[in-house]
Amino acid sequence: MKPALRRITVNPEYSFSVRKDTGAQVYSMWHHHPEIELFLIRGGKGVQIVGDKTSTITETCHMIITGPFLPHTIVYNNGSPGGEVEAIVVHFNPAMFGHGFLDMPEMKEIKELLGKTTYGLEIKGATLELMERQLFELYEADYATRLLLLLRALHAIARGKEYEVIASTGFAGDFSNSDNTRINKIYQYTFDNFQRGITIEDVASQLHLSKESFCRYFKSKTGKTYIRFLMEVRIGHACKLLMENEMNVAEVCFACGYNNASNFHHQFKTIKGKTPFQYQRDYLNTVGVSADFPD
Repeated sequence: MKPALRRITVNPEYSFSVRKDTGAQVYSMWHHHPEIELFLIRGGKGVQIVGDKTSTITETCHMIITGPFLPHTIVYNNGSPGGEVEAIVVHFNPAMFGHGFLDMPEMKEIKELLGKTTYGLEIKGATLELMERQLFELYEADYATRLLLLLRALHAIARGKEYEVIASTGFAGDFSNSDNTRINKIYQYTFDNFQRGITIEDVASQLHLSKESFCRYFKSKTGKTYIRFLMEVRIGHACKLLMENEMNVAEVCFACGYNNASNFHHQFKTIKGKTPFQYQRDYLNTVGVSADFPD
């Protein structure tokens, strides 16, 4: 799907971009760019789409790296009223290092890491904890020091090898300019309407396509059916509501666009491998909240 091509503005005083986003809610449109992106979010929960992979952000700190022109979006917000999400976003083009720099023996591990960003990487474990400190330190540093800290962070990630590839190797990443507008429209329509009943005919009409043509188009660009994508978005939102623990499971079911509890439970277990009750109980037990749940 070709998302919007985002232009990253770099101040002439430095060679790459570092910014800090804060707020109770932050929304990123489906987009891509020629730069490699390091994205670390603290305090947010929501839905992440990278290439053809849709997943739920549930942890206190979360970090991904996306390679050049890899489509991605994150729709996230804080789970507690009055709280703030903080995100550090770094964009850089490997060409900034100059000819031959990444070919030096000392840079072998970093060069291999950058090559793996083609399908996106999610950072895990102790490396994630380290990045939470280092990327905020990078943001606070002066321009000259930032380059050294970027290399330090990339070296730590490359050495730690605590990451998982996100998108599938079969992901179709070749998009035309018309795909850009089309996919943006589909994604925006889905996020705006997933809490009510959506039919394939509804979505197809947004692109003035027949149901059959739309299904072929969406599958060819994402590697999955639209029904699967819609299910992932709804279940991702359900996970957020279950973690907030302000609704019972029946209320969560209807708040996510389902009008059939049995269907909701079936799709939730298909995506998460456990029932909504089990998911909520496991999460609350993990964060130390005591609650009674039916078996």
